[in-house]
Amino acid sequence: MLFASFCSVFRFHRLDSASKILSLLICCGFVNEIAAYFLAKMYHTNIALYTIYSFIEFALLCLYFNKVIDVFKKKDIGLYIAFIGISLGIVNTVYIQHLNTLNSYYLLLESLLVIGMSLFAFFRMLLKHDSLNLYKYPHFWFISAILFFWNITFLSWGVYNYIYQKLGKSAQGINITLMVVSIATYCCFAIVFLLYPKMKSANE
Repeated sequence: MLFASFCSVFRFHRLDSASKILSLLICCGFVNEIAAYFLAKMYHTNIALYTIYSFIEFALLCLYFNKVIDVFKKKDIGLYIAFIGISLGIVNTVYIQHLNTLNSYYLLLESLLVIGMSLFAFFRMLLKHDSLNLYKYPHFWFISAILFFWNITFLSWGVYNYIYQKLGKSAQGINITLMVVSIATYCCFAIVFLLYPKMKSANE
């Protein structure tokens, strides 16, 4: 995450508005992980922080897709999705899964919405840009990484609580899988940011 954050900041002045939002998301994610580490050490729990951060994360992802998807940008559909998703998340936190409880219901909803927006973004890319060189288009790779990450986490959050209740500590494989997926995702982000100028010039 630190490497991906550094790469995004290094290229920040060359990025378009959507990529700048993604850069902000990655940097916020890195700061969140540092804060979560210290909270775990000091208070032995950081679930409340992750719950609050999940709202920030979803808002930034919706802003990103609002910039990338042409039909979203025209009517600010991404902003409406962000408002609805966060509102449902707050209701979940207040009435169902409280602040110090893993908000798996909201994470499932977030995953589903992000996957849906990612697939729709691919559809619009293929429909609108006939001559677009996808393999050298930064947002193709950014969205591919997002889709990869959220597909795995969607499956994980769906069975997370159930597996831990049944298997306990032997279910640590889920955490290891999420860690490996995260490493692969942020490595992809870092590489795309490093290659961003060449990719951008190839599609101009």
